[in-house]
Amino acid sequence: MVLDIELDDQNIEDPSKENVELGNKEEEKIKAKPRKRKGSFLRFFLITLLLVFLGGIGYVIWKGHKISANVGFKFNPTSLITTKKPELEKDSQGKHTNVLLVGVDSRNGSDISNTDSIIIASYSYETNNVQLISIPRDFHVEVDSRTKWFGRINSVYAKEENKTKGGGFEGLKRSVSEVTGLEIQYHALVDFKAFEEIIDTLGGVNVNVENSFTDYQYPSGYKYKTISFKAGPQVMDGKKALEYARSRHSMQNNEGTDYARARRQQKVIVAIQNKISQSDTLKDPKALMNMFSSVVNNIKISEFTIKDIQAALELLNKFEDEQGKSYSFVLDPTVGGGELVERVIVPSGAFAIGPREGLGKYDKIKKFVKLAMENPKLYSTNPKVFVYDIGIGYTELSKKVKELREQFPFISIIQSGSILKGEEGVHVYSNNEKMTECSKEFAKKLNTENLEKPEFIKSNLSPDGIIILFGKTVSTEETKEE
Repeated sequence: MVLDIELDDQNIEDPSKENVELGNKEEEKIKAKPRKRKGSFLRFFLITLLLVFLGGIGYVIWKGHKISANVGFKFNPTSLITTKKPELEKDSQGKHTNVLLVGVDSRNGSDISNTDSIIIASYSYETNNVQLISIPRDFHVEVDSRTKWFGRINSVYAKEENKTKGGGFEGLKRSVSEVTGLEIQYHALVDFKAFEEIIDTLGGVNVNVENSFTDYQYPSGYKYKTISFKAGPQVMDGKKALEYARSRHSMQNNEGTDYARARRQQKVIVAIQNKISQSDTLKDPKALMNMFSSVVNNIKISEFTIKDIQAALELLNKFEDEQGKSYSFVLDPTVGGGELVERVIVPSGAFAIGPREGLGKYDKIKKFVKLAMENPKLYSTNPKVFVYDIGIGYTELSKKVKELREQFPFISIIQSGSILKGEEGVHVYSNNEKMTECSKEFAKKLNTENLEKPEFIKSNLSPDGIIILFGKTVSTEETKEE
């Protein structure tokens, strides 16, 4: 921008009477001095301002380039001035943004390691909810299409990266998409050191430990150490959160399995998400960039821009303002009513985890994932449903159970027989508060408002599951007479 300021004779005071006798040349010199002085000052100011502005932009470009070389940040100066509303990439249906989160441990000195955790985080634009799906590291997928050889999914990244630099993520994304049916828009690989630093940068995270447990074989260098956790809410720094997420040798409360560890990892991720949403500082793209630069050597992220950061922060604000919820499940043998995954014997003779349909067959898993994305409240809880006859009769009860199984696939629905005769109506309830929302799902489908345990039921039929009672139907005529 060029500023042109004109000064005419009216803007300059006449010389004093003492100078009237001066010649024209002297008079011109007197008039010229103020204009020259003002013009010089203005030019100096504008040049200085321009240098400061360019210096600031230069710093951002330099920092953006530095992060780009290590993380995947794509700096585009036009993104700073465009008026287009920032949006994240979406799947082909425009309903979800899916991010593949991968954890690795490279502390043994190797740059390329087997992945320690694999989690898909999916944001729904329709419901404003986040769904976390963990694939156990022992889940077997095809790792060599030429030989049709199957191996653990946690080996895919290292295997493909060793073949072609940058091919690790492409191979892993391909395997994850084959198993779940989800399209992956972004990915992030985080080393354990970065995991700790991110949490410490946030000032720790709040985690509600579900079960107390002790692990006497937690890896520490070339040795083991003992770590313990007590049930209840607590604040964890990066080191403590990492121990909580990685532990897998406890003999208490079933916390020594890879499945339990995957659930704990999800809890920590949700805790990080909650902490970021509560922090005003980290809602600033510049602050996020500073955090990225602090862990730049321990994290790899798919290509993203300033617009992606802005769009993600807007979604984070929306998630918080509209009280979005996070749901999660682990692809283990208990999920989907036990119909999806099982322990199998692979060609090598070792035990592994694979689809019940057979290695490489994922139709049921994909169908389940789709249902879980549509109704995360129900499918993430994975309830057991016990159906009783209190007056409808055995034959009609069997029909009702069949209908329920068709309406709610991959939910364990158990026909539990007759316990009473002569009672009326349909009742849906649970003795477990965690199942309340799921009970409402079934009640809505069965068109009943009876959501409390009826007085004629004297015992707890199931302490943890959902209970459905089918009594005889009240006829319209009987209702009118009443």
